[in-house]
Amino acid sequence: MVATADNFERSKEFFDSGDVLNTLESFNKVIENIDRSQTKRKTELIQFLQNLLKHCQENNLQSEEAMVLRALGRTHAKFREHAEGLKYSYQALKIQKKLGKKIDVAEGLEFLAEDLQISGNYDKCIESFNEAAEIYHELGKLRKEKDIKKKISELKKFSKEMVEDEYFLHKFNIDKF
Repeated sequence: MVATADNFERSKEFFDSGDVLNTLESFNKVIENIDRSQTKRKTELIQFLQNLLKHCQENNLQSEEAMVLRALGRTHAKFREHAEGLKYSYQALKIQKKLGKKIDVAEGLEFLAEDLQISGNYDKCIESFNEAAEIYHELGKLRKEKDIKKKISELKKFSKEMVEDEYFLHKFNIDKF
């Protein structure tokens, strides 16, 4: 809890000094360690990111804007606001693709896939993971590609099991009680 508060204070200090990259790096540590039950804190975090986003847009910092949008997506997802999180993740990915930074696009696709997985959209999730794996392959990051392919395999297995479970529940009218 203290580490989260310290990182958030550091984020504010970096932002006040105009250091957007360190602001985001520090803020990402906040998100990793935040307790999702802190709903009062959520409003403060989202507002901070909105201010940072506005700063990036006003100063034409597109790469940083994409990173802030990704952080907004992760923050909303952390507080189980998956639809809102997906909206920001898609916006971040759109900017990253426009900028043409393949590593950022691949990472953005991974974050998007994770959000899609949590929301239950397995087909789109697998699609995003596949696209990320292709980019990692192009970049020669074969370890990352292998890790993603493993996730895809696990998702396909899980998705198949879900379909089979649904079939049996429906066939034997189990869901009608």
